[in-house]
Amino acid sequence: MKLDEALALPEGPERTTAIAAWIQSLFVGGTQVPILVGGAAVEIFSKGAYTTGDLDFVGSVPNSIGAILESNGFERAGRHWIHREGQVFVEFPGSSLGPDERPVRYSAFGHHVVLVSIEDLLVDRLGAWEYWKSGVDGANAFVLVRRCRDEINLRRLKARAKQAGFEAALSSLLAFDKEWSLSEPDDEILEQWANRGPQEVDR
Repeated sequence: MKLDEALALPEGPERTTAIAAWIQSLFVGGTQVPILVGGAAVEIFSKGAYTTGDLDFVGSVPNSIGAILESNGFERAGRHWIHREGQVFVEFPGSSLGPDERPVRYSAFGHHVVLVSIEDLLVDRLGAWEYWKSGVDGANAFVLVRRCRDEINLRRLKARAKQAGFEAALSSLLAFDKEWSLSEPDDEILEQWANRGPQEVDR
């Protein structure tokens, strides 16, 4: 799919996936493919339960790739690339994943994209929820668990959360998920739970 075709799609996970796949397709011939992380990865994994206008990649942009981005309407502003007409904001906040993080190749909406693993994405959300008191990230973690239950390696998730020091956040998340195992909390209940932050859970 060409960039103009991707930009013409309605806002949502299919458009985000198509744009990410187009950007990653530029990295050929041995050039390291950047890995999609952050909110855009949440959007793709959750099939649009969470949406964002930003795409964050871990990787670097060689001059040859930068020239292609510019020829397709992107403007560079430091580590950001902005397509004003398409309202697309791309950032390359880091050059590589952490030593314990893994990339995965993921298929969605007819495209193949490289994302950070869902376990690592969850741990990142849990960290922001516990450390930065970000209710949005707590809610996103819950949405990911609900939408991607069959894709999550729970053993690895628990090991990564323990390693990162966010076991309390994971325990609180899993307890809330269990509490609502037979139904879905409405937006207000989810927001209230997430904004309270991780709660102590009897083990």
